[in-house]
Amino acid sequence: MFSILIAKMALFAGNLLHRGSALPGSIALKLNKNILEKFKLPKNIIAVTGSAGKGTTSKLIAETLKSQGFKVVHNHRGGNLKSGIVTMLVEASDLFGNIKADYLVYEIDERYFKQVYTKLEPTTVVITNLVRDQPPRQGNIDFVYNDIKMCLTSKTHLILNADDPYLQKFVLDLKCPVTYYSIEENKYSYLNNDYENLVMEYCPICNSKLKYNYYHFEIYGDYYCPKCSFKRPISKYKVTNIDYDKGTMTINNQYEIKILNNILYNIYNILATITTLDSLNLNPDKFIPYISKSEYDHKLCNHFKINDKDAYVFYSKNENSTSYNQALHYIKRSDDLKTIVVGWEVISHRYPYNDVSWIYDINFEILKNSNVDEVICVGPNCYDIATRIKLAGIDDKKIITFKNFKDSLNKTLNDTKGNIYFIVNPDYVIPLLKILKGRK
Repeated sequence: MFSILIAKMALFAGNLLHRGSALPGSIALKLNKNILEKFKLPKNIIAVTGSAGKGTTSKLIAETLKSQGFKVVHNHRGGNLKSGIVTMLVEASDLFGNIKADYLVYEIDERYFKQVYTKLEPTTVVITNLVRDQPPRQGNIDFVYNDIKMCLTSKTHLILNADDPYLQKFVLDLKCPVTYYSIEENKYSYLNNDYENLVMEYCPICNSKLKYNYYHFEIYGDYYCPKCSFKRPISKYKVTNIDYDKGTMTINNQYEIKILNNILYNIYNILATITTLDSLNLNPDKFIPYISKSEYDHKLCNHFKINDKDAYVFYSKNENSTSYNQALHYIKRSDDLKTIVVGWEVISHRYPYNDVSWIYDINFEILKNSNVDEVICVGPNCYDIATRIKLAGIDDKKIITFKNFKDSLNKTLNDTKGNIYFIVNPDYVIPLLKILKGRK
């Protein structure tokens, strides 16, 4: 009780100062390292984890449940480490740790999953994806996989992307109940993969090289092993049509849903949400209309009109090549003349390493035939970025470097030809959005 009281006081102070999603939880954990055991939790608990998409997916699940009349506890403040989870519970509970809600939905960092799982054991676990991410912290992707797998049991209901062969390892190893979602072949699918440095290319059963009937992005697609029974499983919910011109997708040939920003990952986030809610025996005829009209996430991409040019801002996650590849995947779809801005101020705020090896996993090669006028590399690592882009086959006469981001903006917004695509991390996204909103 005492630790919860002090944490609630810290939460109140943080609200007044507009600070901190993790501080109250950190204080509570220092006072009582076993505080997670003190909370009386709802019967229905949904955990969402993965390298990308967990924040958007957990928010969409929580908000849709609320729209259906349920009382939901969710770490809406964004803290997805152990301290952030404790803050969420402190905010939702009374002084005795009682939480009165129909559902607890929490987003959890994939490396912290094992620290909270046994105390907040979910009835449903959504794993959005596992990709190479933050090498100094994560190491090999298999370490992350094993951290999650060791927590799961045969009773855990998994919600998985059938298009991702790596995630099928959970089912092979655990034999737990699973519901899948996927995207069917559409006009944006392709036969030959443009991406290298992939997370998984070989069958997890017999180690033969996987074959594909078609791809959607990186390793996502309709895969099968030519030597054994491993193949993409059957999905309950699948996208049967995508129309980026209209900004819509169709699910199960029945439900037409708006795609925010035409981002492929948002399609998968919506699919994960719908599949999860269906597994709770909710009526899709009632909750899908809410999802379709939701303005659930502008974080991944923002669009502006500047001096008769289109300007796009992609929120990209450093040390995660898939995040950058997702932006490049979007850019490649357009035939317009392009100026591309790539950079960051700090690689990581979590640790002091200045590792740039991950930029060689980004597939800048797809820009060679994408009508690129200029590539502007910005920030302290601008020369590292420029070297990587030159190695990708981009004419070095098209590559420009700026140490100072503001200096690059003068060039970008006033002198460039064609449309502008910013692929930047949060250090630049926040000030950039302010500038672009002021020039609309």
